[in-house]
Amino acid sequence: MTILLTGVTGFAGRSVAAYFLDRGYRVIGASRRAPDDHRIEFRPVSSIDRYTCWSDALKDVDVIVHLAGRAHQMRESVDSHHFYFETNLDGTLNFATQAAEAGIKKFIFISTIKAMLSDAHEEALTEAFPCNPIEPYGMSKLKAEIELHKISQKYGMALVILRPPLMYGPGVKGNMASLIRLVRRLPLLPLGGLTNRRSLLGVKNFASAIEAVMNTEVANGKTYLLSDGEEISTSELVKRLTEVFNPACKIMSLPPLFWKIGAKIPGLAPKLARLSGSLPIDSSLITKETGWKAPFLMQEQLKEML
Repeated sequence: MTILLTGVTGFAGRSVAAYFLDRGYRVIGASRRAPDDHRIEFRPVSSIDRYTCWSDALKDVDVIVHLAGRAHQMRESVDSHHFYFETNLDGTLNFATQAAEAGIKKFIFISTIKAMLSDAHEEALTEAFPCNPIEPYGMSKLKAEIELHKISQKYGMALVILRPPLMYGPGVKGNMASLIRLVRRLPLLPLGGLTNRRSLLGVKNFASAIEAVMNTEVANGKTYLLSDGEEISTSELVKRLTEVFNPACKIMSLPPLFWKIGAKIPGLAPKLARLSGSLPIDSSLITKETGWKAPFLMQEQLKEML
C-alpha cells in the first residue's frame, strides 16, 4: 500500500513515516523541504491553502494521512488567527477535494482533542462529548472535520478522523519539551502531590492507530479519540521523566494553597492550569470497533527520546 503523508518532516510525521517504512509500506512525503529519511519518496509542496495544486503528489497513492497543518501557538496576536483557517480548513478541503477527484480510496485526517474543547475537563472525554472549542486552532480543525464529511459523501472517498491529545516522542516540542528541559537541568522540581488526570499519546502508538484505521473498513466515516490507554497526573509524568532523563532530580510537593493562590495571579494562572488541570480521554471506542490498543508502553517510548 502506498501512503501519502503530509507533515512528514514534523515531530510526529518523522516517527509515523519511519513506523510505516519499517513495516514495509511505501511512503510518499509531501512537505516544504526534503525529509532526512531517504526511504521516503519526496514530493515538494510549498504551502497548504486553497490554491495548492496536489496533482503531482497524488500520483500512485492509495491512502492519504493528512498530518500537516498550522499547529497551536501559545503566544500570538489576534491578527494571525486567520492563518489557522487558511491552512487547517481551506487548505485541507482543497486537498481532500483534489484527492477525491483523483480517485484516492481513503483520507485519514489528523485533527486534535482541541476540536472538542480548549480547556481542562475533569470527566473523561468520549466521542459523544459535545464539541465547543473557543480557540482558532480547535475551531479550524472542527470546521474541517464537518466539511470533510460532506466531501466524503459527495465523492464516495472513505474518511477517518483521529483526535490525538498531547503527544510525545523523539523531537517533541511545546509543553512536553519544556518539562523535559526542566527535568534535565534542575536538581529539584516542586511538582509532586498533583492529583490531576491526563491522557497522553506516544508517537509510535499514534502511528499504530493510523495503521489500524487504514486497514479496516469498519473505521470509515468514524471519528476516534486516541490515547496511551492510561490516565496519569503531572506528578506521575514528572516522576517517569526523571527516571529516564535525570534520575538524580528530586520531586517535592507544594502545599495546595500555593496552587489556589497561583490560579488567581494573572500571567501565572494559565501556566499553572496546564500543569494542574485534568484532561482524561476514553479511547475505548477505537479498541471496540477496530481492535486497536496502544501496543507501546510510555516508559519504553520515553527511553527512545534519549
